[in-house]
Amino acid sequence: MILINDDIEADKISLDSGFFFGRGVFETVLIKEKPIFIKEHIKRLNTGLNTLGVNKIITEEEIYTAIAKLKCRNCVLKIMVSEKNTIFTTRENSYKHSDYEKGFSLGLSDVRRNAYSNLTYVKSFNYVENIIEHEKIIAKGYNEALFLNTDGLISEGAVSNIFFIKNKVIFTPKVKCGLLPGVVRDFVIKNSSSIGVKCQEGEFTYDELLEADDVFITNSIMGIMKVSKVDNVAFKESLVVSKIKRYYDRYIEKNEK
Repeated sequence: MILINDDIEADKISLDSGFFFGRGVFETVLIKEKPIFIKEHIKRLNTGLNTLGVNKIITEEEIYTAIAKLKCRNCVLKIMVSEKNTIFTTRENSYKHSDYEKGFSLGLSDVRRNAYSNLTYVKSFNYVENIIEHEKIIAKGYNEALFLNTDGLISEGAVSNIFFIKNKVIFTPKVKCGLLPGVVRDFVIKNSSSIGVKCQEGEFTYDELLEADDVFITNSIMGIMKVSKVDNVAFKESLVVSKIKRYYDRYIEKNEK
């Protein structure tokens, strides 16, 4: 279903700089009985609008009103905002139980993230590079594309943030490495100590990733997904990944009602 500028029957958008130049932002929110991490998504969305110079603020009330109109439960809500348009769409969650059992495989993209561009840090309508690279890597038999930045350091996935484990410590690239600061990424960083594990942000090479004990990726819809393989290097799920995933899943169950 789709809601365009408060009208569930609308079939037209207003042409603006979001359409002509990609000046707009979006968020993808997991909805259970209620939206998960809604405050964090709203904050990132409004920060992105400010960065792009769009004079608009989205409120929590607007989102709950849209959810009610769309009768959105146990689904995925996408929010798209530009100068003249606020659009809400819903879809099913495509991640399956078998995905978590098997784990995802990552393939290295030839594209490099530009850590010096403000747009790198905004979830904007200019997302086609992510989509293209994601499609390319899937065509090669992988589940997700992995980007390095222009300095050759690990950055992020096409639709995910990346973590790796070495000697029972969780490592993840700093935001300044050229990545979108994910909502679940932030959750892992803030809550790793709750399972007795340290999480360190830093600058890491691709070789350091391949030498890790284990790897996992995150986004707001998949949550926490173990990685079974990076290119041709296989990984086995460690106790640390199991513990942080259980902690996350329990948190979601506790806060979904």
